[in-house]
Amino acid sequence: MVVPPDAGHEVEVLLRTGPFHAALRAAVERSGLTLERLRDRLDRRGIHVSLSTLSYWRLGRSRPERADSLRAVQAIETILGLPRHSLEALLGPPRPRGRWVSKQQQARQYGRMLEPAQSLAETVEALVGPSDGNLRLWSQDDAATVDAHGVIRSVHTRQVLRAVAGHPDRYLAVYCADADTPPDALGAEAVANCRLGRVRRHPGAPVIAAELLFDHTLRAGQTHLLEYRFTITENGAQAHDYRRAFRYPVGTYVLSVRFTEPRLPVRCYALGQPGVDAPLVHGDELPLTPGRMLHVTAKDVQPGVVGIGWDWS
Repeated sequence: MVVPPDAGHEVEVLLRTGPFHAALRAAVERSGLTLERLRDRLDRRGIHVSLSTLSYWRLGRSRPERADSLRAVQAIETILGLPRHSLEALLGPPRPRGRWVSKQQQARQYGRMLEPAQSLAETVEALVGPSDGNLRLWSQDDAATVDAHGVIRSVHTRQVLRAVAGHPDRYLAVYCADADTPPDALGAEAVANCRLGRVRRHPGAPVIAAELLFDHTLRAGQTHLLEYRFTITENGAQAHDYRRAFRYPVGTYVLSVRFTEPRLPVRCYALGQPGVDAPLVHGDELPLTPGRMLHVTAKDVQPGVVGIGWDWS
């Protein structure tokens, strides 16, 4: 097979933009392998996929969804010399069927705790996948930075996740900025022990969701430590609080907020929502340290919201 000279560039572009079948087709063509030879190499790895199935995947007539099919995709990435999860990340969530429908409903719980509810649900449901219900937070640390204009510039998150079922290989991170923040002002970064997958911004609301891909799948009971960061450009809106919503219980949570002089808040206080349907309440006032930082801690957190609010002069 003759490989076009620009095939490498085409593959790189399609791995970023998709769709899956086009990226698969281009990667196979670049490799010089026929589908028969690709199937044979899969067979030697103990992964059996029919020639017709590979053809359907390449043509976009069907897509891998089941666990054995996803293992085949991971093997194809290795055989074709592609980055781990690069093809798999283009697949998106499985089509709703059976018990999966109830998992999609869980994504809407975000909208019962944070605003804008409808925009948040729409953004999250575009990315929610099989790993969503198979992970729980063991611990989490959020560090938000507020600039001299009162804008939250970044939120750095450190998490320990624990697999409770299945074979999760990614985590869906979500951030809602203040109402007047342009959607394109939001950015996502993978900092440690993860790789950025698909990123979705709502076209009309300041909501962003990002897939964080692991380097390996987790077994039930296994934990994974990762770090990521959401950023906001200079076009962000002035903030009056930072809230973290939890859909599932979490062991320990630490939230810190650092302010940049010369502008500092005149009053700071804890925020809490003890249940999904409970109202948001103001808690104790929080002292601002000489380092312009304040924090709250929580243990055995139940589904709801934990946050910090502040008043400007």
